[in-house]
Parts: sequence; C-alpha cells; structure tokens
Amino acid sequence: RSDFQFCAILLKMRSADLEFYIDSDGDPCWRALRDGNSTITLPDGKVYTDSLITGHFYSWGSSLKGEFKLDTPTQIVTITNGDEGWENFKVTDKAAAVEDEPKSSAAALEAEQCKQAAHQAKEKQQAERQEKKREVSAPQGVSVDFLVNRFDRILQKQFGAQYNEHTTFADLAVMLWGPANARFSEVVDLLGHASRWDESRGASGVSLCKAIGERCVADVGIANLFISWTWRYTVKKFLEALRNYCADKGMSLTSTFAWVCFLCNNQFDWLSGSTNDGVETFGENVKQIGKVVCLVDSFKGSTALYFSRLWTVFEVFVACTCGVEIDFALMSDSEQELLGVSIGELKANIKVDVMNASASDENDEKKIKALIAAADGGAHAINTKVAKLFIAMVARFLADD
Repeated sequence: RSDFQFCAILLKMRSADLEFYIDSDGDPCWRALRDGNSTITLPDGKVYTDSLITGHFYSWGSSLKGEFKLDTPTQIVTITNGDEGWENFKVTDKAAAVEDEPKSSAAALEAEQCKQAAHQAKEKQQAERQEKKREVSAPQGVSVDFLVNRFDRILQKQFGAQYNEHTTFADLAVMLWGPANARFSEVVDLLGHASRWDESRGASGVSLCKAIGERCVADVGIANLFISWTWRYTVKKFLEALRNYCADKGMSLTSTFAWVCFLCNNQFDWLSGSTNDGVETFGENVKQIGKVVCLVDSFKGSTALYFSRLWTVFEVFVACTCGVEIDFALMSDSEQELLGVSIGELKANIKVDVMNASASDENDEKKIKALIAAADGGAHAINTKVAKLFIAMVARFLADD
C-alpha cells in the first residue's frame, strides 16, 4: 500500500474504459468510465464477471500474488501484485491488438517461409555438392555419337592405309603407343592425348576420353553403358555393333556415354606396368555405371573371342553378383550365326570355362580366378550361370526378332 511509485503511475494513467486512482487508504482502485460487461481474472485463475463501476484490487484478494487481468469491452488491463508491491501495469487496446494480429501472423508466416527457404537452399547446396562430387568421381564415358560418326574418320585421317577393316584394338594400341616390348618408345599424339598434362601422374599423357572431352565437352559425360568386350575385336566391327545396338534400342547417340576401357583408362598409366588394381577398378565401374552391354563376336565355343577372355566373363560375374542390368550386342558375325539356329544348338555352342579363360596380365588373372573360385559354387557355378544368362538373352532376342 505504500508503493507510492506505482500510485503515482496510476494517478497519471487513464484508459478509455477505466480510471485508476488511489483511495483514502492508499489502495489502488479503478472506476468505470462507461457501461459494459467486463471480467476480472485473479492470479489463482478465478474469473468474475460484473458491470464495473468501482473496484479495489485489494478487495479481490490482497494476499494473492501474481497478475490481475481486467477485460473491458475495448481494453485489456493487467497489473501484477509482486513481492515488492504493485507493478507491470499495462493497458492494451483491443482494436489495436486485433489490427496487429494479422500483422503478427503475416510476420510469423513470412519468418517461417524464410526459414523453410533457407533450409531448402541449404539442402539444394548440399545436393549440388554431392552431385558435383559424384560427377567428379563417376566413371566418364565417350558419347556413342562421337564413336560411330567421327572416331573412324579420325583414325583413317591419322593412319591412312595402315588403318583398315582388319585393324583390331590391339593393333591400334601398337600404332598409338608402340609394341608391348617397347611401349611408348614411339607415341602418336592422337587428339592431343599424349601431350596433355596429367596432374594425377605428374606427367604428360591422358586418356583418349579426357582428350576428347577437352576438345568438345558434349562428347564426354557420366558413363551409362559399360561395354564388355576384348581388344581383339576389329575397330570397324566394334563401332558398327555399337551403332546397331543403340539404333535397335532407340537410344540417343548424343546422350549415351559408353565406358570403353581402351579409351577411358589412361593407357600411359595402365600399359606402363603400374600398380593399378584392374580387378577393383573394373568391378567398381560395373557397379557405378549400372548397365553392362556384352559385345559378343561369336556364339561358337571354338571361335568365340568373348568367352575365351577372362575379363569379359569377370565383368558379367560382377554384374550378376551386384544385380546390375545386363544386355548384349551382336557383331555382324554373331548375328549371321543366329540365323536359323535352334535353342539346342545354341546351348551346345555357348561354352564358358573361366579357369581356362585368360587375361593379358598374370596378376589380374590370378586375382580374378581366386575371386571366382571363392564365390558360391565356385567356377562351375559361374560357368553355368553365365552360359544360362546368354542363352536366355539370345532366346529373348530370337523371339522378339
């Protein structure tokens, strides 16, 4: 009652509905300035409704500590009975509060939208970083459009009559990088790949794929086809089979990027006797690319290059193990073989024998055969599985055809 500071404030305060004053006993009071039903809420939560004329805060419970709330037709008045007396006197006009409510709601909505936008922007940045990281680490392939429409002409221009329908990729490797017993003694700088600097090796010489991409960005992209094949194939028949496969499947040549080891591996590294783990690299590429196309030269066990090479069988083995999509493409010779063939003849002709297949690198051969031997069922199970896979694929092909 002796809170004169509060009493002084009360004497100066005047609301639209209420007048506050100090009575003769020094108690804070109010007096209604207009008629209208109002309520008072006590600190203990009790609510009283009355037509306010005059009132004493003490009469409503002088022992109650906390906030008293007067709710009039146009205003809300709050006052707190604290440990040190009456305090926190506040008058709020209802009209202003209603008017501010949409603003507050709009501000809250705007703040929430800004928060969501910031979160979405952060997620987008993270996704972009992940995508960029994936693009950097993902295997790069050469567009089929470049391979089937320009690569042959580039080789013809570079090597003239030395390059013809009998030239295999093994021959092309000698023409580019020299014979196996004298690799890189003489190098042909096709598309500038030999003179370009390779930062990872700290030396000149990059993959043909990288050189192609630096000449034209659109010709190289994230690989979406892993080509399973052998360097013993002739270049022209290989390119022809790739063209025909994409045409039969209705695939865009410009947006189909083939991972071809001859082009996509840096041969300055791989052919120099480096410690590259070919088994790990090829296996990982099969998994990342997600689709293997087996380029088959023949289905006759006695003449088929594809089934005699350990690398090709290993690639199919990895694809089967990881559930990667597998398809096959026919070279002109194998396509002719299938004309009029029966399923029985096909089963008799397709022979897979991983333990008698070979790889050019002895260490790779040992590692691949060890992996296959350790698989469920060992080499016999792999032979049977790969053979059945090809028989099934060819059977579907003949049925569709």
